[in-house]
Amino acid sequence: MLRSRKATLKGKPRTIVDTSFLLPAVGIETDPEVYDAIKLFHRYEVMYLEVSILEIMWKILKVVSPREIERIIDGLKAIFETYTSISPPAEAYADAYHLYHEGHGDFIDNLIYSTSRRVNANLLTLDLKFVRFLREKGYPTENVLTPADLTRNAY
Repeated sequence: MLRSRKATLKGKPRTIVDTSFLLPAVGIETDPEVYDAIKLFHRYEVMYLEVSILEIMWKILKVVSPREIERIIDGLKAIFETYTSISPPAEAYADAYHLYHEGHGDFIDNLIYSTSRRVNANLLTLDLKFVRFLREKGYPTENVLTPADLTRNAY
């Protein structure tokens, strides 16, 4: 199954998603734009960092009752089976470190962005404040997409 799934991904734009785009799989509500973007995921090789799963679990610990853990397990399995996990190269950690010390305090977002740059993939994010920060600091953002970009590119 994995081999055939990978074969179908050939030629699709590689796109790393931030954690917001994984939340619906585990039943956590998020911005309506996320749901519109997810409808277009079939056009992309969707990738995520394992650290996003950790971030999801922190949210789950705060808002999900123990009675709902089976739903969470099913959602995590769906993420693992549907999307591609990617490990940040060592250099991406150093890049994220520098972003942090330049003023962007969300290390996970920094790492996701840095990984996208290091592996030549798009980054899909809702965080316009982060995108503004990157531009103000002179970082390249041509690979950064928002849900509106996905919708615009779909037609």
